[in-house]
Amino acid sequence: MGLSASQARLLSITARLTHNETRSQLITNSKLRLADKSSEASKEYMEALNSTKLVYANYDSTGTRQTEAFTFGSVTQYSDIKNQYGFVDSAGRLLVSATDAKNYQNSATLAAFLSCYEIGDMANPKYDPALEDIYGENFGDFFNENDPHGWEGIVNNATNGAIGQMVQGGGTTPSFSENLLHDENAYNNWVNSLKNGVQNIDFGDNKTEGLFNTWIDSITDVPEFEAEPTAPKKPEPPEQPQLGDVWDKFKDSVCLDSTGGSETDDFKLPSGGTLNTYHAEHALSHALHAAGEEITFTAYPGTPQETTFTLKPSSNGSFDNSNTAYSEATNGPVAAELRDALEDYPDIKQNLINTYYEIIRVQCSANESGGTYNDNGTPTKSMSELVTMWNTLMEQLSGADPGEVYDQMYQDYLEELDYYNTVTYPAYEKEYKQWKNDFIGGLTTWYEQMQNAKQNYSNAIDNLPAKFVPDEENPKYQWYTNLWFRMGGISDAEKQDNQNNYKILDEYYMYNDEWLQFALEHGIITMEQVQYQEEGETLVEQMNQYAWVSIQYSNCADLYEETDDVAIAKAEAEYQRKTTEIQAKDKKYDTDLKKLDTEHNALQTEYDSIKSVIEKNVERSFKAFS
Repeated sequence: MGLSASQARLLSITARLTHNETRSQLITNSKLRLADKSSEASKEYMEALNSTKLVYANYDSTGTRQTEAFTFGSVTQYSDIKNQYGFVDSAGRLLVSATDAKNYQNSATLAAFLSCYEIGDMANPKYDPALEDIYGENFGDFFNENDPHGWEGIVNNATNGAIGQMVQGGGTTPSFSENLLHDENAYNNWVNSLKNGVQNIDFGDNKTEGLFNTWIDSITDVPEFEAEPTAPKKPEPPEQPQLGDVWDKFKDSVCLDSTGGSETDDFKLPSGGTLNTYHAEHALSHALHAAGEEITFTAYPGTPQETTFTLKPSSNGSFDNSNTAYSEATNGPVAAELRDALEDYPDIKQNLINTYYEIIRVQCSANESGGTYNDNGTPTKSMSELVTMWNTLMEQLSGADPGEVYDQMYQDYLEELDYYNTVTYPAYEKEYKQWKNDFIGGLTTWYEQMQNAKQNYSNAIDNLPAKFVPDEENPKYQWYTNLWFRMGGISDAEKQDNQNNYKILDEYYMYNDEWLQFALEHGIITMEQVQYQEEGETLVEQMNQYAWVSIQYSNCADLYEETDDVAIAKAEAEYQRKTTEIQAKDKKYDTDLKKLDTEHNALQTEYDSIKSVIEKNVERSFKAFS
């Protein structure tokens, strides 16, 4: 069975009622969102009312304070009465304009850089004082601008020859002529040649002063000669004595008998056993000394018979003046050799002296001069006693064994050598080292001081300030001098040019106050200020007593906060626009809700009426078929 027209109408009304309710809910939600937007607009407006901005204050030429927008251009542009600030990026580079960067890059010196800003030249006040330090107050008598190093050539030509006589070779440590160090006369001659070289320099009757005079004086300020200590003589091993050989040689050449006897007759006893005292005395006298000397001997030392006697010279070296064929020129060296050898045999030598003395006494008792050696009435030896003494002496002289004597001599040598090695020579080495340290050290100091004085003089000439410099009286001078050194200037004539000290700021940001304030507030850049310091700049002397010092922008005395009227006006206009738009939409939503409400009431009335008709029809139908 199909739907009746009433039922179809009822379904249609039900659907429309549901749609109206949905639309009403959507409009209500929209009204709620409008309320949120209204709150947001009010909040933005209230925040705008509290907004501020940074402004930059400086002074005009009359000293009147004025403010302007806080921008890079307004802060860094030069003005007569203005603090100098800079902005630095996170890498420590100073932000500069393209113009300042170009001027720096195209300038090799500070003067050229300053000329880009119309800062002219003036006489350098440091120029004359620098020359006075070099030459004294009469520097005009010495300094030649066309040949500033001319005096170096003059002085070098006059002194280098003498200096070269002492200083050997090159290198950082000088060495000195050994010939001059060890010879006082040669050393003093060298000193005189050095002084003469300086004295011969023509200074034109002008007195040298300053660094130049320091160099000139240092050339002749040499230490006095110091004689080196004498090296001790090293002991030499003794030669083994050969007394027997020397004695044989002596017998072969000394005391020939003038009557034609054999050369050995003087030392042999005749077959009868009688000693020829004259020949014996004559022969032994040569063993004791040669002609021309007077020597005192002691016989029997340390005994009651001790007697001192003098052997006096004669024409033939004998005690008396007998006629013997002896020549000092021919026989003297052989006799001297025997005497030297006898020094190693003191016992044999003493026996020879004793025997000689007894022979003299025998002779003296036999002639008129004999009383001289017949002391204290002591009788002379008998001939047999004298022969015994003679034979003993001859045996000793002919057969003396040098071994024992040599061993003692060598032992003495070893002791002397040990003392030499452990005491004498170490003491000499110490003394020599001290001498060398003092003398060579003094010469080294002289040479180094002279070289330093010369270098100081030369460096002062090389670093002489420019005769003309930018005008420091120009008010722009200090400002752009500070900028030169902050961008990488090292001195008036030297700079770094690798852009590690500065960075060009994009033109867009030059006068953008919002960007500058944002960058400072968020730490993208920081500020520096040129400040006066009593102790002066420690890194760059040319900045005198000014220095770039990092500061907090919030502590900058030339920055102020002001109410941002423009931002407030913009926020107020925006608030009014949003409020009007919200109110219009809200009013439209109210109208739409009223329309939906009216339509809903009409549909509900129609819905109730149709529903009532359908219920009555159903009731009648059940009654008809019941």
